[in-house]
Amino acid sequence: MNIRLQINQDFTNLISPYSKKEYLLLEEKLLEEGCTEPIVTWKGYIIDGLTRYEICLRHDIPYEVEEMRFSCKEAAMAFVCKKQLQRRDLNFETRKFLIVMQYEAEKYLNSTRSRTYTPWRGTDAALSLDSVNYTESPTRHTTAQRLADENNVTHATIQKYAIYTKALLSIGAKYPEVLPKILAGRLKLPHQRVVELSKLSASELRRADFGEEQKTYSIQMNQPHRGRPPRKNTVVAPPPVRPSVKDMPAFDPDAPAVELSLTVPSWTSSIKRAHKNINAAIVSDRAKEKLKDVLCDLQDTIAELLALIEEE
Repeated sequence: MNIRLQINQDFTNLISPYSKKEYLLLEEKLLEEGCTEPIVTWKGYIIDGLTRYEICLRHDIPYEVEEMRFSCKEAAMAFVCKKQLQRRDLNFETRKFLIVMQYEAEKYLNSTRSRTYTPWRGTDAALSLDSVNYTESPTRHTTAQRLADENNVTHATIQKYAIYTKALLSIGAKYPEVLPKILAGRLKLPHQRVVELSKLSASELRRADFGEEQKTYSIQMNQPHRGRPPRKNTVVAPPPVRPSVKDMPAFDPDAPAVELSLTVPSWTSSIKRAHKNINAAIVSDRAKEKLKDVLCDLQDTIAELLALIEEE
């Protein structure tokens, strides 16, 4: 008989939901092979395997439970973030969020719990960071640099992600329903827009314009099933009409991508040339910081563009 497990929203907010396609594949695998991986818990709360647990309950599939031991909730949250960041299907918003949540959890664990650091104040409704204080101590710098290396970003990038995450948590505390939609990428909001929305009250947020929620539909929804005649009174969508050369729009949708593909190599050449000619020993700190800032901005822009073109 399966053990009933507990679900805590603080951990659930860190677990990125599966896409419909991935969910169906996992469900099919569990039905055929059974649950071969244990559901991982801490104090009875699920911290890994939430989707497997839900499917197993629905189909009465037996599962095993592995109880982890952590010194505190922050250690368990750092574990959840690290596991989630290993997933290849994470969108850019969720990845930023998890990197900062892991950083804050580990920063708390590494701190001496002095008065200068405000601990976590998680609630069942949403997670919250009371402050994002980046006054660097050696331990904090080491933690941030290690996480930056693990996630192929810079230390400065983690600081930028922290501003975004703090704003998201503020929104989630006042309007919990919208947080998972932003993290799932169904609501596409620029960084600055998220920060602006975080300053609104709960009532103002519910009236605010978050843009149109993006949904995905199966291509076969408007097509008859192959090999089977359509039922009577069934409206079958006509095949799409291919536009002729005369009907082609003046705007070429490939133009921005092609133009960028031709421009970027010159940037790469300039960066390589500068790399050979710059003598870091004699360059002023001011010049170094300015170059570092623009390179971090470029890295962030590249990461966002890669995430955009890799979306299905």
